[in-house]
Order: sequence, then C-alpha cells, then structure tokens
Amino acid sequence: MHRSLAVALLCLMSATAAAQENVMLVLDASGSMWGQIDGKAKIEIAREAVDQLASQWKPENRLGLLAYGHRRKGDCADIETLYAPQPLNPQALRDQVQALNPRGMTPLSAAVLQAAQVLRSSEQKATVILISDGEETCNLDPCAVGKELEQNGVDFTAHVIGFDVSNPAHQAQLRCLAENTGGQYFNARDAKDLSGSLSAAVAVSTEARLPPATASIGAPERAPIVTTISVSFEGPGDEGDFIGIYPADATDVGELDYAWIKDASPAGKVELAMPAEQGRYELRYVSPLREPKVLHRRPIEAIPSAVSISGPAQAVAGSTIEIQASGPVSDSHWVGFAPAGGAAGAYLQYERPQADGSRYSLRTPAQAGDYELRYVLNENESVAASQAIRIVSAQAGIEAPAQVRVGELVKIRARGPVAQGNWIGFAPAGSEPGAYLAYDDVRGEDESYEILAPEQPGDYELRFMAYTNDTVLATRPIKVVP
Repeated sequence: MHRSLAVALLCLMSATAAAQENVMLVLDASGSMWGQIDGKAKIEIAREAVDQLASQWKPENRLGLLAYGHRRKGDCADIETLYAPQPLNPQALRDQVQALNPRGMTPLSAAVLQAAQVLRSSEQKATVILISDGEETCNLDPCAVGKELEQNGVDFTAHVIGFDVSNPAHQAQLRCLAENTGGQYFNARDAKDLSGSLSAAVAVSTEARLPPATASIGAPERAPIVTTISVSFEGPGDEGDFIGIYPADATDVGELDYAWIKDASPAGKVELAMPAEQGRYELRYVSPLREPKVLHRRPIEAIPSAVSISGPAQAVAGSTIEIQASGPVSDSHWVGFAPAGGAAGAYLQYERPQADGSRYSLRTPAQAGDYELRYVLNENESVAASQAIRIVSAQAGIEAPAQVRVGELVKIRARGPVAQGNWIGFAPAGSEPGAYLAYDDVRGEDESYEILAPEQPGDYELRFMAYTNDTVLATRPIKVVP
C-alpha cells in the first residue's frame, strides 16, 4: 500500500474512533415527576423528549440508560442500570422509558456515582446526561460528588438538565455537579425547553468542539421590568445556541431567561422576559459547542414598569365589583384581593392580567373587613400597585312560607349581593354551610325564585349563600310536610 494512502486511512480510522462516544442517560423517575406543567405530567414530557432523542441519535455513538425512584417509595437505593452504553435500539429505549412509573425518592448523586462506575468499566471517555426535577433527597451533596469524581481522575463529564427546578438553591446544587465534572447545566422550564436542552446536551456530549466564532445582538438599551422584549441576532446557529439575559456581574452561568436560536421567528428574532428587579443586565449569545461559549454580550437596563389599579373604596361582602388595572401582562401576574397589610404572596380572589388597561369583574370577600386591591408581579412576589378597599357586611333576606308540601314548587323572594356562585335554596336544618339540596343561582339584588321542595318531610332551611367560603348570608326555617 502506498505510504501516503496508509497514513490517510490511519487518520480516518482514528477520527472515526474519536467520534464514538459512550453516553449514559440518567432519568429522574421519582414521585415528583407526576407533577404537571401546562396540564401534562412531567414524566410524559420526559418520555416525549427521549422519544425525540431516539429519532435523532447518531448510530456511531453508544447510549445507556439508568433510572431512579421508579420501583419503591422511600428507598434511596432505588437506582437501576437498565442497560450499559451500547448501539441504540430506538424502540427498546422508548419501551424502557414508557415503562417507568414514578413513585420514590431522588437519589440523584448516588445515581451519578453508579453511572460513573458503569462507564468506567468501558475504559473510554464517557458522559452522563442527568435529567432531574428537584433537589437531592438522599443525604449526598451533588456538588461534592462532582468534585470527588473529578479529583479521582475519572474521565467523566456530567451534563445536567434541571427540569422545572424553580428554587435557585436547588438549581445551584445541580449546576455545581455539572461544573465540577467539566459539564454544562441547562435549565428547562417546560416541554419545549426540555427538548431543546436534551438536544443541546447530546450535541455537547457527542460533537467535536467548534472553532471560535462571532455573533451580534440587537435589542433596546433599556426596557421596563417583567415586560417582553424582541431581540434580533446574527450568529452561527449551532445546535444548542441560545440568547439569555444575565445579571451584569454574573459569570457565564445563571441565565434569568433564555430563548433557543432554533425557535427564532422567520424575521430572525427571539423574545425574552425582562427581570423583575430594576438594574443592569447583559444579553448574551451563547454557543455551548464553542470555546469561548459566549460569542457576544450586550448591556441592557431594567427600568420601572408603569402599573396601576383602581376600584371602589367600599363594596359589599359576597358581591361583584368592577376594577381597572394597567401593567405588564403575564401568566405569572395577577390582579385581585389580598388581606390588608398581608405579605406579597397573600391572595384571595384574583384574575390574570389580560391587556394593559383592562377592566375586571372581581368577587369580593365574603367576610367584612379591610382589604387591598393589588397588582402583583409573581416573578419576585412584589406588589407593583395597590389600593385600600373596605368590605362591609352584606344585607340579605328571604321571604317564604313557613310550611310547604313535599315536592311543591315554592315561591321565594330573596334580597342580597349578586356574584357568580351565590345561590338561594334548601338545606337540611342545622347542616354544614356547604350542604344543599335544590337551589337556584342568585340573579339580582331583589328577585323572585321558584324552587322545588325536598321529597322527604322534615325541618329544613332556606339559605342565601355566598359561594366564597360557603358563607350563609341569610337563613329562614321552613317545614316540609306530607
């Protein structure tokens, strides 16, 4: 064989061997994975993400699967290596993940140690991709475990995906595990984020590092807190690239919000939520496959947001009032009632903001007292605007005959506050406030009703009920006879 050809073949074989990777997927199947995001269980979302991974997996790489918390409750030893890294059988992977039934603890640190032991037996460089939805619950420190593995010279990297992990302390725990093994942390808030994070983690685990690149970001210099901004960009658009917003003095981790480049609009823009605290921040174009990862930084300032709320100074308990509120719109914000002087997280009746300057119909509390109307930004549980309101006792009354026959259509007149859920009707005498038999919804402040009497003779009550807290606003005894 010609020498140059032999050298070329040798190089090709080396490159092919280097491209082969052993990856162990560690999946959280603890009981908390039955929690829901947008009406779907987290375990179902994870199954869909793994299904997508199976359809995109490159055959030259090997994949193993380990799960924890899926067999027994309260058992920190419930960790199972379902199979070691091997050429992927997509349907077998789907079947294994589909069969997992979340029920137990979260021994994520011990699971990573077991995955490292399985991978060590292959004597090849290996990677763990851990998906976890919460904190370690089995008395090991993930941060210390990552450091121990690195100090012991294990050729091992852990990329960690925190799935629906909202607690910053729990995020920091998972992030530290990744960083101490030379891995990356991804924060997945919902199904789209989990799919994107898993694709990015696979790319970082199996693809060669790319050379340095440049990028640019177009965005306003400042924007109100908790509003949505549109960000334009130019960059390489590699798998896993994203634009995030960070505290100005932070390192390259700890994004407050982010958007995947692959989800950009046809106009080449992504949307990001401004932080809830005023101050200086940075927009960053991040490419996990490149060194350095941060390709561009752009400063941005979060300024106060104009928020207002207004309604009557006084209202009747158990009634409905109209209020007007103006401010940033988000599914995590609300407008409504809270106890006067209560903590920012305290609430009673509320509605989600629909549009800036919208009008809302709110049901007042059933108990008289001093309250507040509030516009609350839930990202940091802050009361952006408030107004004092006094709720006075409702005046209600019932006019009806003292005695009726079983099954008779009884004519009743009732006066009292009108609100959705308020009702007038029969209940057994002396029964709990929430007990009811035949009833009709309250339609007006002074209205006539016709309600069927019970079929059994006995002592009953006619009640005017405020649905909130099952409060009885008025009652009148009535006897039902044969």
